Amino acid sequence: MKQTHHLMTKAGSVLTLIALTLIIGFSSCSSSKDDNPDPGNTKVSYSGTFVKSNNTVTTTATGTVSADLNTSNNELSYTISWNSLTSTVGDMHFHDNGPIIIHIEGFPTTVSGTFSGKTTLTSSQVSDLGAGRIYIQIHTVNFPGREVIATLTKTGTN
Repeated sequence: MKQTHHLMTKAGSVLTLIALTLIIGFSSCSSSKDDNPDPGNTKVSYSGTFVKSNNTVTTTATGTVSADLNTSNNELSYTISWNSLTSTVGDMHFHDNGPIIIHIEGFPTTVSGTFSGKTTLTSSQVSDLGAGRIYIQIHTVNFPGREVIATLTKTGTN
């Protein structure tokens, strides 16, 4: 009888230890993405500063572009801010080392403003973005060819 009681006590201790291990293990798990980031969701940050687009443009306009590229799906989230254009905005778009690749729609046509949006880049465009070949142009009524331009350059990874 003593031996049976001893085995039952030992078995109870083992079960208690297993239960505690499971409880501690499960309670240390977290569903927060911040605590356990998915390595496939790396974001690369880019920025650019608007300058006059060429020597024939006379402007004191300024502005910035900030963007984050989600490398898991090539989605580019961006915010464009501009100030003191010579006239209202007529068009705005992304270029890739020359050709227009993304038309931006829905932006305010004011001489100063801010606009945010998202777009998906091709893998070739992602490569060009990393190489500093993607830029944004703002065309205005006074300068329909383009008034200002901002080239996106990498600023960090998070």
